[in-house]
Order: sequence, then structure tokens, then C-alpha cells
Amino acid sequence: MTTESSGNVSPGARRDAERGKEESNPAADVAAARAELAATLDALQDKLNLPKRIRTAARENPAGLAAVAGVAAAALTGVVWLVVRSFRAR
Repeated sequence: MTTESSGNVSPGARRDAERGKEESNPAADVAAARAELAATLDALQDKLNLPKRIRTAARENPAGLAAVAGVAAAALTGVVWLVVRSFRAR
């Protein structure tokens, strides 16, 4: 478990520690919940942004991206070949 002295306290742990105090501040709780929701939405947006993830992958590992593209092209070629073959067999 992290401590506040290390500076690595999660927002949820900090909020739980603040709730332990005698006085609670509803406005502060709402602000903390909004900040946590905004961080979650930002993380989801980054994770679901496929073009951005592809650009990042291309920068970090261009050979790996080329390999994935080659496999995808081979798979597509195989599917097209199977469809053409099935239509010619009739």
C-alpha cells in the first residue's frame, strides 16, 4: 500500500482518507468525482481511438506493424481466393 509521503496515493485512497475526517465537504466530493470521471473518460477515449493507436504502434514498432499488415493482406487474399473458388465450382 502506498503512503502519502511517497506521493503515489491513488485518488480513491485519498478520497477515502478524507472521508474519515469528521467534517465532510459535499462540494469537494463532487469535484473529486468529476475529476475522476474526466480521467476515466480520457483513458477510454485514448484506448478506443484506433487511428491514434495505429500511429503510435507505427512509431514504436514499424516492423511489427508491417508484419501485422502482411498477415492481414494474406488473410484477405485467402478469403477472396476461397470465394472465387466456391463460385467457379458451381
